[in-house]
Amino acid sequence: MDLNYLQNTLKTNLEQYHQKENIRYRNIGISSKNLHDLDDVTQTLRGLLPNYELWQYSGIQNAPEARTNKKNLEKQILAVQKEGIIIHQPEQWTSYWSLADKSAFWSTLAMWHDNIKIVLVFTASNEFQQINHNYFKPQPLDGLFIQIWRPTRAE
Repeated sequence: MDLNYLQNTLKTNLEQYHQKENIRYRNIGISSKNLHDLDDVTQTLRGLLPNYELWQYSGIQNAPEARTNKKNLEKQILAVQKEGIIIHQPEQWTSYWSLADKSAFWSTLAMWHDNIKIVLVFTASNEFQQINHNYFKPQPLDGLFIQIWRPTRAE
């Protein structure tokens, strides 16, 4: 992947859909089927969003432990003291949850506004599309094998 192109594309999309003050539903997701691409996205986001907390591994650098429940994870997200948060592979916290809890979690993230800014970097899967077709809408990014997901209410 061309990292300069990735950086410019992410910067443009963050400015348009995530960082402007007049955006109400600003929490976004970025997905790929390729784990290496997810790592590149997360590292690029770290550079573009230096005032955001990063949860990359459960239990490390303020990230919750993997066996946390939905209510606790949401509470910990809202407790972040930085401008925003990048959550790398949120499925490491949600993988053992029921389908109903996963759906409710993503619905909550799509609906939150006037809270902390959230960017989720996750593995593209059929399950995610089935759970979230009512909450997040995908948008391919030209020239990249990643998609940006915006809350359906954002439009």
